[in-house]
Amino acid sequence: MRVEQIGGAALYLGDARDMMAALPADSLDMLWTDPPYGHSNHDGDFNARLNEMRGMESKPIANDDADGMRVVVDAVLSEAARVLKPDCCCCCCCCGGGPRPTFAWVAGRMDRKGLSFFHSVIWDKLNPGLGWRYRRQHEMVMIAHRKGGRLAWAEDGRAARNVFALMPPRDRQHPNEKPVALVEHFIKLHTNAGASVLDPFMGSGTTGVACAKLGRRFIGIEIEPKYFDIACRRIEEAYKQ
Repeated sequence: MRVEQIGGAALYLGDARDMMAALPADSLDMLWTDPPYGHSNHDGDFNARLNEMRGMESKPIANDDADGMRVVVDAVLSEAARVLKPDCCCCCCCCGGGPRPTFAWVAGRMDRKGLSFFHSVIWDKLNPGLGWRYRRQHEMVMIAHRKGGRLAWAEDGRAARNVFALMPPRDRQHPNEKPVALVEHFIKLHTNAGASVLDPFMGSGTTGVACAKLGRRFIGIEIEPKYFDIACRRIEEAYKQ
């Protein structure tokens, strides 16, 4: 196991299932994550070739086959129900389409085993992406909280649309990198300054960058050493700025 402490961020290189088991119960305000989608993306497909054209190394994403994704996400969400505070927020990105209804599985899974599903939000990426017959222009963010608790909400008088429009980042250091502003949007809705945010599938560290900018404490876990190193650099740079 490798651990890096950068400002208010604790970063762990390892499997989220092992790392989360060591976290104390009832200790975190929010989980935001972008897990594998179960579509075997970047495994010699058009996505892989497109990334290679952009000059990015393209390799299969860990646990991105349909069954492997369900196993690892199920385990992470089980731990989420333990480590999150009673009043909290759990946000999990998922695809908007594909041959298997991953979004439906994620929503259903976030409504059992200690969690209560609350709502789904559409991320409109503004321009259509890849796809056969239907080109993919959106992804979904599924939102839940702990069973028996309430959804954490920073400002009681505020309401947010359930469609959020924003272009994906053009220059990426991870093939599925999310825009920082997308993560910031949800963190600001569900937490206040000083809150603790966990991302068990940290990737290139976008959630950690958002937390550094917003004054939130961050715990990030990433299984791939290459992306862990990128996340460390990005988060360190965010604190310098």
